[in-house]
Amino acid sequence: MKKVLALVLALAMALALVACGSNNSTNDTTNNTTNNTANNTANDTADDTGDTAENINATVIWRAFDDQFQSGFRIIMEEEVKNIPGITLDMQDGENDVSKFTNKLEVALTKGANIVALCAPDRECTAELMAKCDADGIPAVFFNMEPMPETMEAYDNIYYVGAPAEESGTMCAQALINYWNENTEIADKNGDGVLQLVILQGEIGQQDVILRTQAYEDALTEAGIEYEILACDTANWDKAQALDKMNTWITAYGIDGIEGVLCNNDGMAMGAVQAALNNGYNQGDPEKFIPIVGIDATVEALQAMKDGSLLGTVLNDRNSQSIAIINVMKAVMAGEEITEEVVGVDCTVDGKYIWVPYVIVDESNLDATLELMLSIE
Repeated sequence: MKKVLALVLALAMALALVACGSNNSTNDTTNNTTNNTANNTANDTADDTGDTAENINATVIWRAFDDQFQSGFRIIMEEEVKNIPGITLDMQDGENDVSKFTNKLEVALTKGANIVALCAPDRECTAELMAKCDADGIPAVFFNMEPMPETMEAYDNIYYVGAPAEESGTMCAQALINYWNENTEIADKNGDGVLQLVILQGEIGQQDVILRTQAYEDALTEAGIEYEILACDTANWDKAQALDKMNTWITAYGIDGIEGVLCNNDGMAMGAVQAALNNGYNQGDPEKFIPIVGIDATVEALQAMKDGSLLGTVLNDRNSQSIAIINVMKAVMAGEEITEEVVGVDCTVDGKYIWVPYVIVDESNLDATLELMLSIE
């Protein structure tokens, strides 16, 4: 835990130096997020007497243990709770299967969990999951998979901790916009003044997919970029599927016909990177480069940014979200009002929703972000 805290503090200091010399609101958000995360982690560890956390027996069910993003997320949460007396977390693997996930929840309720945190396999199943919790009078904190609005409205003891998906889409697109504007001569390979791009999506119909993809288009339009979406298709968050899809598009449009790739997550971004590498691109020659951007700031993606094969990514702040989830559970069990101060990290509380901001990763914070992620992967 001390190692993680030290790295978070180091990240905060590095970002603060950048923010002092810039009016960019993204850097301000980064600085505030990391500083608040570090400060509140320290405060929670030092000041928590265990009074509000007494006798909390919580079950946390993850969509899938073998997902790289969620694996790191789970490790962070496990480390955070070690220093908080009176609360235990029973981690369960939903195996990316609605039936298995539901069964794990039923078992947890039967065994006496008095609060649950759920990262559901999909949005549609959240209504059934919440109905089971409500029938037993158990509060539920959903995270990383937002329930349908009608589900959030139907129950009192339901909360959602997550990051605003459209924000990540805007940041993702901005990285591509910056590259296009700063490298027009080599970025516009056919010289037509139009950015020809492809989009790799997660699960069709999923909330984050819809919002991130729409945010790409909104950001490009707002920036005054003339663009053409050559193809937009699902790769289900998966690196191998993204590699296959990208190979198909390279065959269809030619590798120089694709001037940008926007991906709903880093797993798919790395599949696109692999396709580029297989064709001799993204290996250091600026004339043979496809700008590819992802979301999540996984270790693999951050390392690809350092070696120049990936243009950019966006940090989905698992550290702050872990702290937020734990503090929300504590507050709910203590009967406290959920406020930004109670949540303990940089966030916005909107009724039952606790929004933790994304952080764009660029040259200013790449090294510090990679160091932090390596400590928790």
